[in-house]
Amino acid sequence: MQILRYEGIPLEHPDFWVYELDAALWRGVVEGLYGDDDMASLPVARWAEAQAPMYSRVLHLVAVDGDRRLGVCAIELPQRDNRHIAYLSVIVDPAYRRRGVGSALLDAAIQFCRGDERTTFQGWTWEPLQPAGPRRLRGTHGDGELDADRDSVAFATRHGFKLMQVDTMSRLVLPEQPELEAQARAAREATSPDYRIVQWMGFPPEWADDLAVLGRAMGADVPTGGADLEEESMDEERLRLLDAARTRVGIERLTTAALHVPSGRLVAKSSIVRFAAGDEVADQWDTIVLREHRGLGLGWFVKTHNHAALRSRWPEVRRLITGNASENQWMLAINRRLGYEPFAASGWFQRKG
Repeated sequence: MQILRYEGIPLEHPDFWVYELDAALWRGVVEGLYGDDDMASLPVARWAEAQAPMYSRVLHLVAVDGDRRLGVCAIELPQRDNRHIAYLSVIVDPAYRRRGVGSALLDAAIQFCRGDERTTFQGWTWEPLQPAGPRRLRGTHGDGELDADRDSVAFATRHGFKLMQVDTMSRLVLPEQPELEAQARAAREATSPDYRIVQWMGFPPEWADDLAVLGRAMGADVPTGGADLEEESMDEERLRLLDAARTRVGIERLTTAALHVPSGRLVAKSSIVRFAAGDEVADQWDTIVLREHRGLGLGWFVKTHNHAALRSRWPEVRRLITGNASENQWMLAINRRLGYEPFAASGWFQRKG
């Protein structure tokens, strides 16, 4: 077995199969767990998120045996913040599991990252919503639990990773349009006239500074289960680079924000992303309210208006997927009120040293 390293793969390059392999193996995981591919990522979506290398360096280690491709470890190395962290994602073809491939990939990744002075390693797993086995593993924060004996969890803990947090994944079957519009109207009536709705597709340069502030708040204020994280570097250049890459591969993003009229600043936002034309499923991404404007219903305000606007942009979308930390009861309550139903879990693991 050899482990090969790939980095900086162009979209049309023959080595793009690395992204395709990684996406295909993870698609198999979510289909096997949940019976559909609603949470599967497209290869081009994974590629797009790697197109700001001065902010975050992305590379892949691939285990091969002759012409057989056994597994992949994706590595993300922040460059402007969190220089102590490496994000790792290990996946092995089911035909080659329990042969040491995953361990070899993980060991090679950690050795490489240590050479880049990384001392903290983090990764995520997909899990059933409810643990089935008798032994449970609990995160350091929140009430989330995982089955300690599932292969993914056992692999992580065997290699020195600690469960920091459990995310709850939820799905909304989009209600009829009159119901969505009624929710938005009710939210408007319940919200101070000091706030009004602003909506756009893609990246609006006129709001770049405010979006950078909101992006940094997303990294600093959301629950992290005690994981060792610094505030994420976010500025106009990074937002532009990622938007250009997403646009190039057909990814579209609908955002609704709350404008604080007295200050003229955006103080809350919520985004929905559709990854390919014709898709029936879209992802509810970040929803954030600046700390000084919380407790005023702005999360509900922006999410209801974003949902109400969705069909006018993408009439074929039928379902939305979102994830929240198990201890983020405030956002989980908003999602339940909107009709989201939990169906999956994700474990956030961390290893020091």
